[in-house]
Amino acid sequence: MIESWINQYQKFSKSVIAIAIALLSHIPSSANAETYINNRTCPADFPSLSKALAKDLPDYLNRAYSRLRIKREVMTISQPELEPLPLAPDQGRDRLPQQIFLSVLERQTGSVKTSQRAYWLFVVPTSNGWRLAMAFMRIGQAPPVDVSDAAIADASNKWLRDYCDPRYRL
Repeated sequence: MIESWINQYQKFSKSVIAIAIALLSHIPSSANAETYINNRTCPADFPSLSKALAKDLPDYLNRAYSRLRIKREVMTISQPELEPLPLAPDQGRDRLPQQIFLSVLERQTGSVKTSQRAYWLFVVPTSNGWRLAMAFMRIGQAPPVDVSDAAIADASNKWLRDYCDPRYRL
């Protein structure tokens, strides 16, 4: 009986090893993965940058929620609106931060009830790419709240770093 069990275990082990080798052969080498990660490019113009950020932000924001142990998950993010609100009429528009308006549909983890949050992101160009200067959030008719140190800011800054900071690319 023990010999039968050992034979079955050995056959099982060989099968597991064969499957693992087959799966690993389809995973790119670390050099290929590095090339992919480091070939990210920062969109040349601000509207393209905003669209690319909005496209990738759900994944970045969900990772930030997980890292910060916030029990929320992003379902979808709207296309960005770029029409700026007036900030300081006496300053030239080229010196002001660029504004991105996003609407995020999310839910508590494990729940089906969704909520919508509106974000107002201010981004500025720096010598090391774009950076988030400030972020505000609004839920419903409540006044905007500064969320410059919240998960949305963390997620936005990580995306801007990954795509637009030349120090993180080859």
